[in-house]
Amino acid sequence: MDNYTLFTPGPVDIPDEINREMNKPLIYHRENRFAQLLDEIGNKLKQILQTKNRIYFLTASGTGAMEAASTNILSANDEALILVCGKFGERWAEICDMHKIKTHIMKVEFGKTVTPDAVEAKLKTLNRPVVIFTTLTETSTGALSDIKATGDIARRHDCLFVVDGIAGLAADPCPQDEWYIDVLIGASQKAFMSPPGISFYSVNDRAYQKMMKDHLPNYYFSIELAEKYYQKGQTPFTPAINVLFAFRKGVDMIIDKGIDKNLKNHREIGDFVRKRVKKMGLELLPEQPSNALTVFKMNDNQDSTEIIRVVKERYNILFANGQAELRGKIIRIGHMGNYTISKLDGAINVMESVIKELRG
Repeated sequence: MDNYTLFTPGPVDIPDEINREMNKPLIYHRENRFAQLLDEIGNKLKQILQTKNRIYFLTASGTGAMEAASTNILSANDEALILVCGKFGERWAEICDMHKIKTHIMKVEFGKTVTPDAVEAKLKTLNRPVVIFTTLTETSTGALSDIKATGDIARRHDCLFVVDGIAGLAADPCPQDEWYIDVLIGASQKAFMSPPGISFYSVNDRAYQKMMKDHLPNYYFSIELAEKYYQKGQTPFTPAINVLFAFRKGVDMIIDKGIDKNLKNHREIGDFVRKRVKKMGLELLPEQPSNALTVFKMNDNQDSTEIIRVVKERYNILFANGQAELRGKIIRIGHMGNYTISKLDGAINVMESVIKELRG
């Protein structure tokens, strides 16, 4: 089995103290100890998200939480405005199309984001309020959307606002209540430094009332079941208990460090990596970059696939390739979670040497 250090934008390299949580003896998910576990995670997660909302936990990837949120907040006659800045914005559209929801798509070139002014102009052309779906941090491009301004616009137009925060939460600022985010989605395997397997969506009262009134049919993601078991401190179905142990440790570590200090640390690391990339003569892909990852374009028609392969095979370091049409054209460096400047500097030095070698 290959052992390598991850510099990918999720899953991330997991601290030893979080890995150790995975080896704890299981507890039963229908007893008080489990309710206490969920309560601990939920209360600390609310501090990180800066919200008073109910949070529903799922044993699913982040995409599962996206589908749970969308199928519960949408009903058959609703319309969705989807802001697409990359592959994960496209995922919102794919989910809505699967459920036969009428969609209005605002798509921009990869690396750019849909501007709040463009959203406002689009809403003025629509005859009714819609549910707006967007992405905080677009993992495929490293772009950071202006969630604050878009949330203001959504509220003025009486639209519900749903944000995929999976890649950016705990790395990029995203205060849910202050920014008028009705539903905010996250997952364990990014800046929360935990293994994949747990996702969640945080729902305010405004969205909750809409969900309980009418929604698309579902079973595993049923909001009625989620709420019934939420009141008991449980989940409707058997959860990934060991991942929840790890997730609890991840949120504990963020709280212990300090929420503001954690965001500051991500900002400093993001600034450092961006400067290193530019010093190498390489161009960043996103106009407004996230602090969770850095994405840059290749020069001289170099293939990023080959660079990533050589670095992994020779140095046991793994960076991420581009997706779809960006494959082979970009490299994505994940630095969300438990990374340090010195660790990233060493990995980038290795990558730089391989780029120069393969350039010839």
